[in-house]
Amino acid sequence: MKKTLKYCYKILQLSWAANKFYAILSIVGTIYQSTLYPFILVIVLSNLLDRLGKHSIVTISDLSGLIGVFIISTLILMVITSYLETQSVLLDTRMDNYIDLQIQKKLTQLDPATFENSEFQNLLSQLEGVKGTIGVNVMRITAFIDSIFKLITASIVVSMTFPLFVPLMLVAVIPSFFSLDDYRNKVWKYFVEERSLLVRVSQYIKNLLSQDGTSKEVVIYKSGDVLYNKVKEHQKSYIQKFTKASEAGLPSVIGTRIIEFLAFLFTQFLNLKAVLAGSLGIGQFTLYFQQTQNIMLGAHGILDHYSSINMRNKYIEKYFEFMAKERIIHSPIDATPIPKEPLPPTIEFKNVSFKYPNTKRYILKNFNLLIHTGEKIAFVGENGAGKTTLIKLLLRFYDVTEGELLVNGVNIKHINLEKWYAIIGVLFQEFIKYQFTFKENVYFGNKKEANNLELLKDAIKKSGADEFVRDLPLKYDQTVGKMFKEGIDLSGGQWQKLALARTFFKNAPILILDEPTSAIDAKAEYEIFERVQELQKDKTVIIISHRFSTVRNADRILVLDEGRIIEEGSHELLMKKKGLYAELFNIQAQGYK
Repeated sequence: MKKTLKYCYKILQLSWAANKFYAILSIVGTIYQSTLYPFILVIVLSNLLDRLGKHSIVTISDLSGLIGVFIISTLILMVITSYLETQSVLLDTRMDNYIDLQIQKKLTQLDPATFENSEFQNLLSQLEGVKGTIGVNVMRITAFIDSIFKLITASIVVSMTFPLFVPLMLVAVIPSFFSLDDYRNKVWKYFVEERSLLVRVSQYIKNLLSQDGTSKEVVIYKSGDVLYNKVKEHQKSYIQKFTKASEAGLPSVIGTRIIEFLAFLFTQFLNLKAVLAGSLGIGQFTLYFQQTQNIMLGAHGILDHYSSINMRNKYIEKYFEFMAKERIIHSPIDATPIPKEPLPPTIEFKNVSFKYPNTKRYILKNFNLLIHTGEKIAFVGENGAGKTTLIKLLLRFYDVTEGELLVNGVNIKHINLEKWYAIIGVLFQEFIKYQFTFKENVYFGNKKEANNLELLKDAIKKSGADEFVRDLPLKYDQTVGKMFKEGIDLSGGQWQKLALARTFFKNAPILILDEPTSAIDAKAEYEIFERVQELQKDKTVIIISHRFSTVRNADRILVLDEGRIIEEGSHELLMKKKGLYAELFNIQAQGYK
């Protein structure tokens, strides 16, 4: 119970953060509409009936107080009802938006090591329906509070005349609580785990049918019907299991509700007996009838809403677990400044060994490498050789398992990450194709220079993107990509050059190119690397590429195999050695003949 109430408090805090004063107004309004107003009405009605029963002549003036209470309470109800009817959707939307922003903000605070963790990805996938679940729980909590008010007010009224009614009705609703709780335990997984699987399958197939890169193959191979039937079969299986679980719990729920009703009938037998004996008036009978019903509804509501809240909290717990996630890699509190000289800094891997978290195999073992200031380095090798892992360590997406990674002699673990990233420009293999304007795609490289038009033009020219931007209808203000209206999609090579412009716009001392051109043809890749070699002469450039022809102009080429440097030197020197580099180079060269 303590945990459930703790989450209730947290959810109400979220509601306050999203809607402020209106969150409280919504709760108070619901309580007034559901409990207080009906209570006022039954008090007015019972008094009216009693007065009419006791006096043969009753004037309007005799009833003016009751009429005034009725009019004022009804006007308040009209205002509250109008508010709830018109603003509830807006409040729900604001709540959803707030939760969505909290999730987005949290994602910006986490690091690549966290995102590559499979357990985190499982957690993230379960957040899909968390917004709706939190919204439902806000309503459940409001109803829970309302039920408490309903039970308290009704118990006070009824206990004065029929003290037995309260414990009798409370005992009568307990079996209903257990039956509903058992029912929810049986069906809850169909709201969460089973539903999540169905949604993932449905979304995956929806993407296959609709996305530009996959829909063509679906048309050619006519696999649309097969994919449609897969979704249909998953839905059919899901509904069958859900129906079976739901129907299994129905008899006990109906049975416990009958117990509640029989208890209520017994209380009203005693109530009616008192009227026939002349000890109660018609108005009092009406009051106790309605309030005894409220005892039942209030007690049932408390237990029902508590059970529902408790069950949903198992899901909502995932949200708070997500929000409590911390970065795996942290910037040091007392960071050591990177020595200003030389710039670009020297980079040294010193007896570095590394294995990924929760694995036993070392990707690197006692690895040593010194990259001099301004040097053009190329890593080549087959898949799994450790090339990309080196870049991840250099960017401190992970910490080395053993050894040290030094920047101008300072251990990278002691360097402020923001300061380190400020002097690095990276173009990844899976770079982002921002579906925004052309210039925004470039500005993301250095937000501090977002108004520097000259730097923008220079970066675009250096990357070669100027060759096609002039053909865009809105030039720099043209939306690129197909996601939004009037967006124009770019070819693979054009996206590549636009991403390279983003890297040049940052104008960082260290430039890393991690297989960014694997999706374009060899000629376009060669042109891009030629630009890099020509225009980045005063910078340290680190290149990873499967195409050996594009790295031949590097100052030093390092051939990796199973996390070790097995060959090192210039293109000419490595060709003379006739080792693995020469073998792989010649194999690729044969493919172009």
